[in-house]
Amino acid sequence: MAHRPKGGLQEELLRYLQPPVPRRAALVSERVAPTLAGIGEAMAGRPADEVLAALDAAVRQAGATPDRTALREFAAQIEAGENPFEA
Repeated sequence: MAHRPKGGLQEELLRYLQPPVPRRAALVSERVAPTLAGIGEAMAGRPADEVLAALDAAVRQAGATPDRTALREFAAQIEAGENPFEA
């Protein structure tokens, strides 16, 4: 059986079908996830240093302390044209 990639619409529908979990919604990672995904999409192919600055600012704006090592890895992936924040 061939594996079909999920379409954007299907992912959105599945997200809406998930029951809300208040504790999970309160996590900074959940609140900032849409912003990080947007950065990944908008900055694909841009230099990692620029991407890193945008990721860092988004995490700080959400009220968290960024993990610079993780953000550097994400920035490198985004520079390569990948979006590590897509579901």
